[in-house]
Amino acid sequence: MLKKDLAGFFAFFLGVFGVHRFYLGQWWRGAAQFVGFWAIVALLAEEGPEMPLPFLMVGMVLAPLITAIVFWATPYERWAAKYDPQALVAPGYTYPKSSRRPTIQSTRKRPPNLRSLKAEGVKYYRSGDYDLAVEAFEEALEQAPSDPVAHFNIACCHALMNHVDPAIRALELAVTYDLPKPERIETHPALTDLRETEAYRTFRNNNYRRLNLLDLNLESGHDTSTDEIPNHQEDFVAHHDLLEQINRLRELREAGILTQLEYQNQRQKLR
Repeated sequence: MLKKDLAGFFAFFLGVFGVHRFYLGQWWRGAAQFVGFWAIVALLAEEGPEMPLPFLMVGMVLAPLITAIVFWATPYERWAAKYDPQALVAPGYTYPKSSRRPTIQSTRKRPPNLRSLKAEGVKYYRSGDYDLAVEAFEEALEQAPSDPVAHFNIACCHALMNHVDPAIRALELAVTYDLPKPERIETHPALTDLRETEAYRTFRNNNYRRLNLLDLNLESGHDTSTDEIPNHQEDFVAHHDLLEQINRLRELREAGILTQLEYQNQRQKLR
């Protein structure tokens, strides 16, 4: 780390020999000043005080004196930015190409943009890493929740992993958010096995929405068929299913998948 005051001291008292230039690492300028000074001294000794040698000698002496005064008068930040920029480098500093003066630069990384996240998802999808592809597309949806293509891609990944319910859920959202070329649902090879399931056929018959909740087999960890349930539990199971279906309707409405009119119609069917 160079010191501004010491550089000024060298310039003031030893500047004619270029010592301050050597101190600042400006070797060529220091050597030129050193050689120039002794060359003028040799010419004066040989030729005598003939013009313009005395003026050159005065210039050689005054120039470092002026430089010393400028060094002392310059604020340290400006002096260091010109002669010792590394002294100002610290975490968070950088130097723009158009300026030698340091500027603050945030050390926080910018989050990936939507395009890069979707491209990452496609890369994982093509390599068969469907779990990672779903994670990438879901991260993209955090930035654009209504992106129908991202929802469709998630559906394809889940379908290839035989995750029927998440796949249909993602397709439902893709259709809700106006999926471009929705006919791809019926032709995309990733959805071939999904299209063979009963859940998908019900979904397709409902115009690609899961609205007939009474006809769906809700996942509950219980077998709710009444012929295998004791009579005293039948009322409890029916009430439990009804509440679950009502809650599902409410979720669809809050997610924007059901309009208010559709929600009311489906509630009416549950009565």
